[in-house]
Order: sequence, then structure tokens, then C-alpha cells
Amino acid sequence: MKKGMLSGLFAIAAICCPLSVFAAPLKVTTNDTFLSKQWYLDSIHAREGWTVTTGTRDVVVAVVDSGVDIDHDDLKDNIWNNTAEIAGNGKDDDHDGYIDDVHGWNFVSNTGNVHPSSTPDGVEEAWIHGTVVSSLIAGVGNNGIGITGVAWRARIMPLVVLDADGYGKDDQLIGAIRYAVAHGADIINLSLVGYDYDAALADAIREATAQGVLVVSAAGNSDAGDGENLDVKPGYPACNKGVANMGELTVTAIDQVNKRVPKANFGSCVDVSAPGGGMFAARPTHDMQNIKRVVAGYIGDLNGTSVAAPLVSGLAVLLKAEHPTWRGPQLAKRIIDTADSIDSVDPAMAGKMGKGRINVARALAKDDASARLGPLSLEGSAPGNQPMVRVKDENGHVISRFAVGSTGDLRGVRATFVRWQQDVQPDIAVTMIGDRFGAWQVYRPDGLLIAAGSLGSDVSGGALIAAEDLEIKGQDTLLFGEANGRRAWMVSPGQTSARVFYPFSATGTSGISVVSMTKPVPSFFIGTAKGGSVVSVIGNGPRKLYGSNVASFGTSATFRTIRRGERNGDSAIFQIQSDAKTVTFAITSGGIAESAKPLSVTRWTQIPSGEQREAGWWFYQLWPR
Repeated sequence: MKKGMLSGLFAIAAICCPLSVFAAPLKVTTNDTFLSKQWYLDSIHAREGWTVTTGTRDVVVAVVDSGVDIDHDDLKDNIWNNTAEIAGNGKDDDHDGYIDDVHGWNFVSNTGNVHPSSTPDGVEEAWIHGTVVSSLIAGVGNNGIGITGVAWRARIMPLVVLDADGYGKDDQLIGAIRYAVAHGADIINLSLVGYDYDAALADAIREATAQGVLVVSAAGNSDAGDGENLDVKPGYPACNKGVANMGELTVTAIDQVNKRVPKANFGSCVDVSAPGGGMFAARPTHDMQNIKRVVAGYIGDLNGTSVAAPLVSGLAVLLKAEHPTWRGPQLAKRIIDTADSIDSVDPAMAGKMGKGRINVARALAKDDASARLGPLSLEGSAPGNQPMVRVKDENGHVISRFAVGSTGDLRGVRATFVRWQQDVQPDIAVTMIGDRFGAWQVYRPDGLLIAAGSLGSDVSGGALIAAEDLEIKGQDTLLFGEANGRRAWMVSPGQTSARVFYPFSATGTSGISVVSMTKPVPSFFIGTAKGGSVVSVIGNGPRKLYGSNVASFGTSATFRTIRRGERNGDSAIFQIQSDAKTVTFAITSGGIAESAKPLSVTRWTQIPSGEQREAGWWFYQLWPR
């Protein structure tokens, strides 16, 4: 944001009456002092949605903004804590490059102080902005004081990029986005906007969305006129649409009668609308010009897309709480698909305000649409059975099943989920166990064949298979490893002819097994089934990103397999197993490293060689990955 600005907050607006389209819904009320001033909670049907969930501290939201009053009574219990960092010792305890980043980082002052910047000549809007945004997302609910956020519980990670005047720089914003991703943020809220395109910022957002983070951006406001048409004058990051328009949401602001708030931007960059007129929220409890002077910690008559975007981030928290495995594309799709159309309110704005006004209750409702967003389990038929794949939902119900070869082919199927068509719903790539030509096919979830090819000839033992979005374009690269040989191949939608390479130089190695990696960058984790003690992480090209010798597996180790699992929610681990020992690698904020101690696994998410969990079927992968 070269002199990028806040997306505008304030102008006096009257408060009208909350809307309701439900006949007699169940609603949750709270004992928060100013609940009656939060008309927007009824407009988006938050109180009906709270009958399903009120949020969880397992979800982390990075508020990339001005400073946040982390000691505010309505926020202090919902502030992120970097448990690997020791406060005030002047050391980088977790070796992430930041000293004393206990609650986040200030990219303006380059310190761990994330409080609002107090200056005699600062801008009041900038002074309160980060606190306002944080409280709308996750002000503590039902605590007898103040307000409640759309989510009662979450963890707010304050990342300061706006100075005391409300301005920021692109490099600071880029650093904050990458910090958020590296430190486990599930959602990034960007209530800010500028009008100069920066390719590095666009890349940072693409990287974040590729790694499953949902990025919520304000559409911005015009200082003059009746709002900018983003199709004529694009704003950023609002119009940086992530990976194939998945995992990023742009939000504009509407008032109590569902009309666009004056000066709020509009256009095809907008995905959804949310209330952003006459809003009430928390603010810092100290005066900007005199930090020792205590003031009321709440403020009303807030307007603009800056206060609309955090309502969407709050809804994303609730969805993530209810569907912990969902990542950015799934969260975004659900929020868009369940929005209420407001096109009839102002026909001149039809198609320029996104899908409509967000609806918390509809988004949290259980139905077939949410079941198909995940978690999904992919299985292939075991040797001795007709070649089939099937997909199950989280309750174990089969939602898709189809044949992937001739009925007489009983070799068994290897399979992986793959994004071949830039869609939220994954396609399925398959190859037959032991196929010496390495023939492969890609099918739509309904069984329609959409791509096919072969790796060549004399593929020893057939191929193992995995997929990952190496180019961060919303489409995956398939990687095949020779089951009993030394070769690997890459195939992608843009290049279906197989590109061969040798992951390991040691001549004694054979059997290339591979699993996909999303963090710290989209890549593949590769190991050998026989011989050698080497693992490698490779990216697009294939470019080697990491290599390591691991402890010997012993002379009795005749078979190895790689599998990927999860611990502590989204934290990934990778295991190489043999009949002699197990070696585990873990993802940290600094990258990937061999673990010196055993790590507990919540669940296994990918096993390229398959695992029999039911007679006749082998499990291969969970989605979202």
C-alpha cells in the first residue's frame, strides 16, 4: 500500500431497526451491556447461528491493521499468545526471526509492541482502528460487559502495519501476511486498501491462500463521490483474488436496509456484503494524546467496509470451529453460497455487491452442501477387486463411487485427490498398482474422465502418486514415484506429458514414495522404499527445497512407507516407517526438521501406498489436505 489507506470508518449514521427473515427462530441472547446497540448481529442472523457454535480458541485470526488494545476487558481473553516465546528476555526464543513477539509483531516499529501507537498529533481513526476490527471479530461474548463479536471465542493475532496516521507500506503488509501464515493463522483480516498494484503483495496473498488460509479484505471506501467502481479503479488487496479466486473474500458495506453505505466501493471484485453503517464496537480504553487518561472503551456510529470485513472474518471463525478440517476455499465457498441476495434493494447495484449479505445461520446449517466440502475420505479398490474408487463424508457415508478401469483388471487402484480444474471440489487421479506403463487418469467426482496419459515404459512396480499446487495457481501438479525404481515424474494440467527426474543420486536407493506438503510452501516430501537414508523436499521444477540424511533403518529393514498425518489440529507431520523403526519429521515455523522424540498423531491424512481399513478397499487420502 504505497501510502495505502485505511478503508474508511467514520461518518455519523442513524440506527434503524434490525431485519429478520425468520418466522420464529431460536436465538441466543447474551448479557453483554451494549448488545442492544449491535443491530447488525440480527441483520446477519448471528444469534440464530450461535445455537450451533459461538466459536473456539482453536481458531487464530490475524488482524493486520493498526495497534490493538490487547488489555481491553472485552479482548484480553481472546488474544493470541506465542507460547514458544519468553516475554521481555530480549531473545528470539522460537528462532522465527522476531524478538519477544509474544502477542504478534509491529512491522512499523519493528518490535513486539502491538498496542496502539499514542502520539499527540496522530489520527484518531488509526488509534482505534485495530481494536474496533478485533472486537467485531471476536469480542468476548456473554461476559457481562461491553459487546460481543460475531465469534465469542477465537484468538486474535495483532500484526501492526498501519502507523499513527493510518498509512502503511507494501513490504510491511507482505511481512505481516507471511508472519501470519508461518505462525498458524487460519484467517487474515485486512481492513485496509490502496490503489497501487504490487506484484509482491499479490504473491503473498496467493501463497497464503495456497496454504489454506482464508484472506478477508475490505473493498475500501472513496474519500470523494459515491464509492469507487473497482472494475474501473481496482483497489488492493481487495482485488488480489488469491489462488484461482479461492480462499479470498472481498467485502463491501451495507446499511440497515441493505443499501450500499455511501462511499463504500463496489464491483466484480466484491464477493459478499456485510453491515457497515452505524456500527458499535470496542475501542482503546486510553486517550490517544494522553495514555494515562482512561476513556470509555466503546464507540458507535462507525461506517465503512473496514467494519464490514470483520463480520465476515467472525463468521469464518464460527465455520472453522464447526468444520475444523475446512481450509480457505471451503470457508469462502460456504460463506458465498449461503449469502442472502440483496440485488432487488438497489437494482443499479445488482451484481456489484457480491453474492449478497452474509447469513450466519444459513452458513452454519447442516446440509448436503457442507458435507461435500469435507472432510472427504478417498479409497481405492484393493488387489483382487474390480477397479473402483469411492469418496466418503465425515460420517463414513459413501457420496461418490465409480469404476476407473476395465472390469477384468484386478490389480488394485492407487489414488489421490487433485485440483485439476481450479474448483473447490477435488477431482481424483488414479493409476493401477504395478502398471509397467504408468498409465494414469483424472476423473471428475461424478466419474467423468477428464485427462489421461502414461509415464513411459518399464515402470518398475508401477507408480505411487500424490498431488500439490506447486505453482500456486489453483491447479495441482501430479507427482508419480517409481514403486521399485529410482525415477519420479511430474504431470500438470498445462503439461500432461510426463517430465522425468531422479530425486536421489545414490545408486542403492529404489522405490520413490511421496506425499504432498502445503506448509511451509507447497511442495512434496519424498523418501525411498529401499536402500539409503535420505529424504528430500522438492518444489516446482523440480527444485530441491530440503534434503537430509536420517538415521540408518538397519539391515533388516526391507520395506518402508511414507505417510502424512496431523497433530494439534493443522500441524503436519511426516513419517517414514519400516519393519525396523520409524522416523518422524515435523513442520515448524522455520520449516521442516527431523523430530528427536515421538509425536502423537491425531489422524493420518495421506498414505500413498494405501492402508486397508475395510475389506476390499484401501484408504489413500483425506480432503481438504
